[in-house]
Amino acid sequence: MESVIKLSALNTSLIEIRLIEGRDEAYIRVNEDYFSLVTGQKLNISSSLQEGVNLLNLMIKTYPLKERILRGLFNQDWCGRFELYIDGKLRGTYNQNGGELMGSREYTVAKIELNIEITNPPPPPPPTDPPPPPPPIKEQLLSIINRLQKIRGMNPTHFQNVGYSTPYITLENNIKINIWKNLAKVDYVFLIDPEGNCCFAGYVGWVHRKKFYRALQQIRNDFPNI
Repeated sequence: MESVIKLSALNTSLIEIRLIEGRDEAYIRVNEDYFSLVTGQKLNISSSLQEGVNLLNLMIKTYPLKERILRGLFNQDWCGRFELYIDGKLRGTYNQNGGELMGSREYTVAKIELNIEITNPPPPPPPTDPPPPPPPIKEQLLSIINRLQKIRGMNPTHFQNVGYSTPYITLENNIKINIWKNLAKVDYVFLIDPEGNCCFAGYVGWVHRKKFYRALQQIRNDFPNI
């Protein structure tokens, strides 16, 4: 009874077979797959392997007698020498030879049981803390009003000119900061809640215009906007 060679490899491994010498015809069976071999070349069989035990048969097939005579092989022994590589490293050399008279025979050089083991995947990264929820709308409105009131030169005013204003900043929750410049080049600002109500109105003179727009830009940076 032929002995069976038992080997193991990981499912991420590269499994290759190389034929060093083969007479007459060399091939390999990997489970149900069949591969012809060319002397000196490596054959990658990884894609034909599955989890668990895989059967590898390293084989030599002799030509029919007439073809052996035509090829000058009459009375020559058959022979086979194979190498098995796992991840580029030689794991075994298998060779046999024998006499042959009539041809058309198949000979097993080696039987290998290759056990493919599944690697444990790396643990998932620890969950990151979700971003803090945005503050309630009322809290945001009060915070923005407080910042607008602190702008140097800001003067509270009535809401009647809000209709002339256009949106300058729109936040994710649909809070809007509108601006308007009147004929006297005075800059107005209006804070509009998501329902469209004006919650604050104020203006600054041209002397404080740069600081006014700088403060609005800082509000844009500090609050999520669209």
